[in-house]
This record gives sequence, structure tokens and C-alpha cells, in this order.
Amino acid sequence: MSDRAARSRSFETVAADYERHRPEYPEDGLRWAADEIGLSDGARVLDIGAGTGKLTRGLVALGFRVVAVEPGGPMLDQLRRAVPAAKTLEGSAESIPLPDASVGGGFAGQAFHWFDPARALPELHRVIEPGGGLALLWNWWDERDALQRELGAIVGYGGHKPFRNDELPGAPWFRELGRTVVETTAESSPGLLVAHLATTSMFVTMEAQERDRLLGEARAIAARYGERFPFRRLTYVFAFERLS
Repeated sequence: MSDRAARSRSFETVAADYERHRPEYPEDGLRWAADEIGLSDGARVLDIGAGTGKLTRGLVALGFRVVAVEPGGPMLDQLRRAVPAAKTLEGSAESIPLPDASVGGGFAGQAFHWFDPARALPELHRVIEPGGGLALLWNWWDERDALQRELGAIVGYGGHKPFRNDELPGAPWFRELGRTVVETTAESSPGLLVAHLATTSMFVTMEAQERDRLLGEARAIAARYGERFPFRRLTYVFAFERLS
């Protein structure tokens, strides 16, 4: 298994913590994406690389009939408990266990960067019906915030985004319709922030001694901002149409 593949599956070892500490996706971002790709009310949609269902529950709340596909059994167990209304299947983006043209749209939250696009894009094109579309979402840091700017250099995201423009879906499978950024703020604390960081692939796959050292540094930085503090987040949302 490649390092990228191993990191993509590393979350299975912390599935319960992932469910507990990772954020969901803002409703405004989901509505924007659904409108951009032209989904009708109650449409059947795919959540690919669904994890513990952070995106799935938002799609269900909007009234969509969701098929959540995830390769990791421990993640699926969490998803089934958290979002019983969704249909769940074990599978990957490179081999989606659905018939041709069986969903009106596809969604991927915090997942597309783990896919093998040469295999995943034809599969997504296959299962999304003509006239449908694909939405990609990432919850990410906001380095305009002083705390997050300090943390960036320690935890490895400083100056980076979770996607590369040259790796986003394109011809002959999809064409970008638009992109937006949704800003949200939630209350956090040093403990909650460290618990979130501990579920990222960088820390999950790190040697224990180095992980403890870096998380300790992150906690000390966060503690300077108080026992509770507002934590800003940027959600990047992309919409693509399926090319015929």
C-alpha cells in the first residue's frame, strides 16, 4: 500500500474520535452546491469517501436520499449509528458499488485529495446520471486568525490549501461550474483543538513521541488565547457538471 493510500485509511484507527471532533459542513455550502449542480428536491445523491457521515447528515437534513460509500469498516460503523437514514455501502471512489447513472449528483467532503483521479473520475462519471453534477468540499483553517496562523507552521498546513487546482476534476469527465468559500465560527478550547488535530492523518501516522511533542506545543499556543475562544473556519466548495 502506498503512503498516500495508507494515510487515507489511517482514520479508521481513530474513527470514534473523528466522529466526535471533526466539524460538519455548513448548510449554506451544501445548498449552494446542490443549486449549482441542479439537484431536484429529494434527489438520490452519492456521498463518496463518506467517513463517519459528517457530510452525509447535512445532505439528509436537506431532504436528499443519500447513498454513503466508504472503504473503512470502523468509519462506516460510526456513520450507521450517526445517520441511520442514509443507505451505506462499503466501497471506494475507484470502484463505486452502484449501477450506471444511478444518482443525480455526487458529493465528497474532505476526501477527493485521497482519490486516484485517473480511476475515480471515470467511476464518478459512470454513476452520476446525464445532466447531473459533482460537488467537492473541504473544511479548512483560516490563517487570518492569529491563533491559526501560529499553529500553521507547527502542524504543517501553513500557507497551503487542501486541494490543488491542477488536480481538480476536468475534461473529459467534468467541467467546473463555480466555487465559493463559506466562513463559519464555532467555540473551541485548547483541549478541543488538540483533539481535532489528533484525528488528522499527519498526527495519526506519526511516531507517538513526536506526536505528543507537537500536540503539546499546539496546546500551549492555544492556551494563550484563553480557556474558550472563537475558532473561524473556511469551507471551500466546488461544483462541476457531468460532461456527456
